[in-house]
Amino acid sequence: MRVKQKNLRVFHIEIENIDDFICYYNKNRVLLKEFFLLIEGKKSEEVEALFRADGVCFKYIDDCNLKLLHVKKEIEVEEKSEQKVEKTLFEEPKKEEEKFLEIFNRPIRSGEEINSDLPVSVFGRVNSGAKLFCTQSLSVFGEIDGLVQCDGEYILCMGISARGHVIFNGEIIDKEMIKSGVLQKISMKEGRALVKEII
Repeated sequence: MRVKQKNLRVFHIEIENIDDFICYYNKNRVLLKEFFLLIEGKKSEEVEALFRADGVCFKYIDDCNLKLLHVKKEIEVEEKSEQKVEKTLFEEPKKEEEKFLEIFNRPIRSGEEINSDLPVSVFGRVNSGAKLFCTQSLSVFGEIDGLVQCDGEYILCMGISARGHVIFNGEIIDKEMIKSGVLQKISMKEGRALVKEII
């Protein structure tokens, strides 16, 4: 027997109105099919049939013994202890480089999946079929045509294509809010996504 712990990407969805949810699901189905859906609210055969037809993994929260925690992510910085190193007369001290930013001077290719706990800058597009998950802020100097999830302070981007999907701090960003070919900053204000053009 083998047991491996896996990180699971989950959407916790509270359904108040079935028709509104079905409209929302149909609009975002390509994206939502990639995640485990934890459903809160009245059970609906219509919703369950929709999930089964699409092969979506889901569970009603009332059927689980889960305690949901709303945890704000904090970055822990460990102080490194000083180590004494013996040096010979001609040795140069080696400096250990710490990464504070992950940079991709290329597009993110289709089929590629990137997970980063650092701020990320992509000097190119995120191609269709690519997945980029970032716990800190993200800058994409190209169009987003794949799946991007960012839990940081902001996202900078040049547009989201019809096939692209962006999740920012748990919110699905409406593509109609984002202009194509213009650098924009997506941030959160009072729990809502705010889009501003960068001049």
